[in-house]
Amino acid sequence: MTDEIISALEASEMFRDLPAKRLKQIRDAGREMTFAAGSALVDEGDEAGRFFLILDGSAEVTAHGEKRATLGPGGAVGELALIDGGPRSATVTAVSDLRAFSLASWNFKPFLDEPDVLHAIVAMLCRRLRGTETAAQG
Repeated sequence: MTDEIISALEASEMFRDLPAKRLKQIRDAGREMTFAAGSALVDEGDEAGRFFLILDGSAEVTAHGEKRATLGPGGAVGELALIDGGPRSATVTAVSDLRAFSLASWNFKPFLDEPDVLHAIVAMLCRRLRGTETAAQG
């Protein structure tokens, strides 16, 4: 794996608050994966298992049959699944050929014992909650 993955992790919402040493450990715990256009990264309702950080290409997110978003490089899928192991809330399908960094939940679990990782997760969840509250008020 390359420093491209470290740069992508540094820019990601979930991992951006972590020191370089931890990012390297997370990079080493994951792997690169490729998906052909039209193939699913995850299917709504499936058991959680992997986090994906898109490096190249794009993907479409659908939930309950409705398009919710299009993700490109830097887009992440499955952050919450890494934490709670819950079922997938959406289907994510590669629109073009796609390359992603992938981290399995079982490889991530040991990092949950690290205070810096827990702090980064709590900070991400707080940002999301604040965004949801702001959207609800506006």
